[in-house]
Amino acid sequence: MSSHDTKWMQTLTGARIRIKTAGSETNNRLTIIDFIEPANSAPPVFTRHEFIEVFCVVSGTLCFQFPDEPCLELNAGDSITCPSYKPHSFWNETARPVEVQLVCSPAGLDEFFKASDALLKDTALDEQTLAAKRLALRTRYGLEHVGIPPKSRRT
Repeated sequence: MSSHDTKWMQTLTGARIRIKTAGSETNNRLTIIDFIEPANSAPPVFTRHEFIEVFCVVSGTLCFQFPDEPCLELNAGDSITCPSYKPHSFWNETARPVEVQLVCSPAGLDEFFKASDALLKDTALDEQTLAAKRLALRTRYGLEHVGIPPKSRRT
């Protein structure tokens, strides 16, 4: 276990995360994050970024999709690698949360999640200001929304 704080934090999309290995522990080469996607989550917009992500499903079923490709269903024990700058989306269509271990290289997503959690705790922000700060935060960490959400298989 690493020496940093391992508290659970909220993300901008409503998921919960816990940083297992911070980038500061690996000279910013890698971060490992526990991720819980809530039950019946809606697909978010397709997003791309410059780091590589490896999604390792610990429990549950995660829907994962690259643009113009079929939706993949990842179950416990399955993993998928998302290359840098390849847009993707993921969500949970089941009634149970999905647990994922997320490995990112280089690190940086851990710092984005820390900043997101702090932003969400600022109750003094109105919706317009919060939306502008969310966009600025995504821009600062190189998370670019590039397409509308994929269609859920439930609809």
